[in-house]
Amino acid sequence: MPAIGNKIKKLRELKGFKQEYMAERLGITQQSYSKLESDKGDIPFSRIEQLADIFEMKPEDIVAFDEKYIFNNYGTQHCGLNNGVFNNFPQELKQLYEDKIKLLEDKVRYQETEIARLNK
Repeated sequence: MPAIGNKIKKLRELKGFKQEYMAERLGITQQSYSKLESDKGDIPFSRIEQLADIFEMKPEDIVAFDEKYIFNNYGTQHCGLNNGVFNNFPQELKQLYEDKIKLLEDKVRYQETEIARLNK
């Protein structure tokens, strides 16, 4: 099971947050935040609660987060792709991905429209 610091790092990256932003929200330096992600020292539960607030998740979802269920198990029961539902995938991250996909689809449609207009 990945260490909690690595889980926090992956969640931060999935949310698109910089270490500096996280440090500012937590009221610590970027260097201190980097140590938190590097698992250099224990992370008190109160800190996990603060992180959960920033990530808009439950603290237990941070502790239970395991990226391998998201990225490596397509088509398996763990991921649940067979029935169109991501099990073990925090709803906030699912929504983030869905929003990004919609944005990219809108961008492609716009570019296709512009190409068609320019080719007339």
